Amino acid sequence: MTIESQCNMRIRTINIIYSLVVLLTSLSCKKKEDEVPNILINNVQILRNLDSVYLVAQQIYLWNDQLPTIGHFNPLRFYKSGADEISMYKNEIFELTRYPKIDETNDSYEYNPFNPTSPKYSTIVSQKYEESGKDSGYNLYNPFGLSIGIADNIIRLLYVDPNSPSGKAGLKRGDQIISINGINVGSEDTFLRQWKNAIDNSFIKFEIVNGNSTKREVRLNAAVYEPDPVVKSLILEQGEKKIGYLAYNSFTPLANSEKYIFPQFLTFEQKGVKELIIDLRYNQGGYQTTVNFLANLIAPASINGRVMYSEHYNKLMQEGKAEILKNYNLLDENNERVYINGIPMTLFDIDYSVESNTSYFKKDEGPRAIEKINFIVSSMTASASELLINVLEPYCDIQIIGVSKNNEEAIHTYGKPVGFFDIPIKDFDLYLSMYELKNAQNSQGYFKGIKADHTVVDDIKSDFGSRSDPAVILALNAKNIKKGSAKSNRPSNKFNAISYFFNNDRLNGSIKEIKDLKIK
Repeated sequence: MTIESQCNMRIRTINIIYSLVVLLTSLSCKKKEDEVPNILINNVQILRNLDSVYLVAQQIYLWNDQLPTIGHFNPLRFYKSGADEISMYKNEIFELTRYPKIDETNDSYEYNPFNPTSPKYSTIVSQKYEESGKDSGYNLYNPFGLSIGIADNIIRLLYVDPNSPSGKAGLKRGDQIISINGINVGSEDTFLRQWKNAIDNSFIKFEIVNGNSTKREVRLNAAVYEPDPVVKSLILEQGEKKIGYLAYNSFTPLANSEKYIFPQFLTFEQKGVKELIIDLRYNQGGYQTTVNFLANLIAPASINGRVMYSEHYNKLMQEGKAEILKNYNLLDENNERVYINGIPMTLFDIDYSVESNTSYFKKDEGPRAIEKINFIVSSMTASASELLINVLEPYCDIQIIGVSKNNEEAIHTYGKPVGFFDIPIKDFDLYLSMYELKNAQNSQGYFKGIKADHTVVDDIKSDFGSRSDPAVILALNAKNIKKGSAKSNRPSNKFNAISYFFNNDRLNGSIKEIKDLKIK
């Protein structure tokens, strides 16, 4: 039975019940016709979609074995007359994700400490919204190409895209903003008001003070540009040792990241770099294929051919029994149906076994013998970033340095060892936690994040890679500091929390594209 026929059967049953209720109500109370809720006439598609979300989750959700029956769950209860359509689906997904629990702690896998009213991983988005941002390939429209950090009412640049108007104007992390369009911004509220006006007008005039206390005026016009995810790269020298530093902002599509990362690693190789500092403090994830690319550049040649990571779908999918996937066409990169020997393929024809979804190291380029990797992370470091750390951990000497914005004594990354691809539900794309990512050791999932070995402050006054940055200081002197102790780099008094205002140039999640799936 197809998903459409299952939904239609449920809708027909409800129609009969509803018609009887309307008939009895009209005979006994003689209410006016416009007083009767017209749910089923005008909103049948919403009811079908609510059923579809459950029926899809029942077969492809990673923890589908912990979901209740459809009768017990009753997806149609999430219909609310007059409510925003997508909010109904999000409420349903939230309730579904409350059921699966971690055995050892009985905590929900998808409990979101950052926003307890929404799932940590699963969601649904409007296709109309997605298409509005795809009119120029991977060129994203954002006004000026910068992000902001505010502490103690001092406004500073958090990072700047090198290709953006801000990057081309020579602005950099740590620069202080004194005024916007002639108005002093001495508080967060004042800044936000002036920032909104500037965005509305697609123009901004800054008065900037840089790290050398030099004041200057900068004028920027909004622009469309190709993002450069490498916001800073350099080589630090510590005695005779050369350390390659890379601040990487997002796991963008492979072609984009490859264009900007590969030249940096070529330089590292030519200069004899043996140690790396990979700064992922604001990196929230992106494409898994890009993780593979960067992991292969970093990995020592000695692990060529070894397991990188594997994807673990639920038992039903691994056994090829998730028949609901027959309803979803397999499409190529041009959004055209895929045919094999004249037969149209669906998502049911994909091999979801662990064996077919295991990635291996393939060392073709990059430094051949990296001896140590320092990762700089924060509580925002997530998904593809965590995957990169996790796949290298079994093979490499790794140190994790956490940066804190709220006086935390110990930093954990976000905690997202799951991935997904989208399932279309009419005008929406459904993203459910679909598979767990495991490294070569099949180590237990980092659902509560990867704990940093040391914690220091996120010093937004210091540029990326600066020797004044506490995280860089620690990486350069780690052999003199015991794990879990970085007090020499922490302030003696509590500091005020940092407010972050990010550009829209970062991706989220561990994204697997349909074209990367393997047919049975």
